[in-house]
Amino acid sequence: MRDGATMLLAHRLRCLTALILILLACGRIAWPATAAAERDWNRTDDPMKSAIGLHAGKIGGVGVSLKVPVWWWLYLQPTGLIWHTEDRKRHNIGVQLLYLLRQDAHLRVYGVAGAAYFYDKQRKSQDGRDYEEVDDFWNWGIGVGVEWLLSSRWSLQGDIDFTYNGSNGDIYPFPQAGIYFYW
Repeated sequence: MRDGATMLLAHRLRCLTALILILLACGRIAWPATAAAERDWNRTDDPMKSAIGLHAGKIGGVGVSLKVPVWWWLYLQPTGLIWHTEDRKRHNIGVQLLYLLRQDAHLRVYGVAGAAYFYDKQRKSQDGRDYEEVDDFWNWGIGVGVEWLLSSRWSLQGDIDFTYNGSNGDIYPFPQAGIYFYW
């Protein structure tokens, strides 16, 4: 199952990368930056506190993600996705805390801690017998990351985390990525 889970996560990361590139292209075409909209997190007239986007990672979860400020220097980031077909039910939910270490006009550096629950139930058949196989586990970890403000509202996030993989008990560094729209 370890190879299958790794392959599935690699596929999800490739899909997320393609989606990020598409969203970036659409963002440049559909919402060109105006002179009044500065690319700066430190603006007092528009602090851009909350965000919605897509995230993929082992400790943050995979799917639709929100960023909600707890304090100006601490963000809560829940993420989740449900994907059900006739023979397979998959879902995950993750929660991270992002602690801002440094912020300038275009770049944030943060520490991250989080945990995610993954569930995968498959209907299988062997020797004419139908059965269900369930794989569920928790991942958790800590790490460091950066978030780059691409335009007046769009940001790209990436971090590297020391991750405890609940499916096999290994601990290793693993990347996470996301794209967000701030309002």
